[in-house]
Amino acid sequence: MRVADAYLAVATAARTQQIAYFVTDLLLLLGLCGVYWPRRKALGLVGFLGFGASIAGLVIVRSSGLNGLGSNSYLIGAAVTLIGVVAMGAVMLVRKAFPKLGPALWIASLIVGLIGLLSANLSGAVALAGVIFGVGFIVAGINLLQPISEAPRDERRIS
Repeated sequence: MRVADAYLAVATAARTQQIAYFVTDLLLLLGLCGVYWPRRKALGLVGFLGFGASIAGLVIVRSSGLNGLGSNSYLIGAAVTLIGVVAMGAVMLVRKAFPKLGPALWIASLIVGLIGLLSANLSGAVALAGVIFGVGFIVAGINLLQPISEAPRDERRIS
């Protein structure tokens, strides 16, 4: 849903957007749990901190309407979420705790988002970063749904 959310604002009413965003964040929360929990021992402290930051970021995003962190609450929450997911993904890559493509896409999302924020001419890169982030979760979800076989780790899932 995160992929579609990047383009939802131009096509739908505010109430429909809010419902879609809530469902998206709920699915991201469940996806984070599904990715982290079974490999929590392999991910160690950095993985735990990344997971915690991701959850905290999603809470900030969902409560951004309260303006507890000011008018940039959503942006702060999205950044915290992304930094947490990237930390988790980096540990997954280093420790080979998960197939490569999902975590690599999360890291690419951070890079593309930073480029978009730093360059006025590339403002569309921020939306693209959101799409890449969402595709990373799609790939991770597909990996979680695939049965584990006797094949080597990198061959048995999308990487």
